[in-house]
Amino acid sequence: MKRKSLPIFIALLLGIVLILFYLPANRALLSKGEVRAAIDIGSGATNLKVAKVDPVTNKILVQLYEKSIPVPYQKHLEQSTNETFDRAVMDQGLHAIKGLKEIADTYQVKKVIAVATAAFRQAKNGESFAREIENETGVQVRIINQDDEGILAFRAALAVTPVKPEQAVTWDIGGGSMQLTTLSNEGTYLVEKGKTASIPFKNAVIEKIEHKDNKTVTTPNPMSVDEMKAAIDYASELAGGTDAFIKNKIVDPNVQVLAVGSLFNYGIVPLVDHRTVKQAELENRVMKLAGKTDAELQGGALSEIAVTNPLLVLGYMKGLHIDKVEVLSVNNADGALTYPAYWQ
Repeated sequence: MKRKSLPIFIALLLGIVLILFYLPANRALLSKGEVRAAIDIGSGATNLKVAKVDPVTNKILVQLYEKSIPVPYQKHLEQSTNETFDRAVMDQGLHAIKGLKEIADTYQVKKVIAVATAAFRQAKNGESFAREIENETGVQVRIINQDDEGILAFRAALAVTPVKPEQAVTWDIGGGSMQLTTLSNEGTYLVEKGKTASIPFKNAVIEKIEHKDNKTVTTPNPMSVDEMKAAIDYASELAGGTDAFIKNKIVDPNVQVLAVGSLFNYGIVPLVDHRTVKQAELENRVMKLAGKTDAELQGGALSEIAVTNPLLVLGYMKGLHIDKVEVLSVNNADGALTYPAYWQ
């Protein structure tokens, strides 16, 4: 009897040892986690992410749902005569957030939070509209500054890639602002506030290159080859004003540039048809859009930025000597999901 029980005892002992050995590495997987929902109210799109998050490690265990809805806050703001959101875009935004919250609630989330970016910072009624959203939907809205925007994007990117934090630069272009974010030599966040963004760049192309009134002309299309080259040069010139530390870091062969956000995911990836965007290939693809009208571009409300967005990216890549970028399917919502202060 003792001889038969010995192998069983050894097997049990080995099982306990294996559990103890693998427990630290699989702590997140063993955790039940919290189901959280975050909404990124960008200047051009409103994005929902629902995920199960480990509240101890603040890591995303599994993503459950995502959806993006175009809401052109920045476009309406720049057409405003008094620097405010008009009722039309506010109603559109409210409708989008109500619909996204209804979806999030079906997952029995702990709560739904939202972060609002450049357009809300700039609009004189941004704060009051954020409170209106909370009253109408129950979604807590935080209007974050540009540094926080860059930090959330950096946290989101590093959560889904094995790249070491000190070897990463994240790049996020929104409707109203751009951030290039990395770590300083001291390990602190360094956020470069870009010199333009999607809608301001489009308007600059209309005004400075096509010599039209961007208050009455909302689309730069169709663009000639010469106009497209001039737009690339203009973006490249703006890129030259980037912080010297970030410029030097970008050209380090050990550093990766990680692109995040709606512009890259919905405006650049479909154009090149994959997530590794190389400068030469992007230039080849975007130049094929010369002479196309909004109708021919078939992008609906986004057609007016379907050409200038890749021209902006290409110009910055040239100006900063970026050979390629890796586009990640993350945005500020991913960063907000794991930011401890938002969930205490």
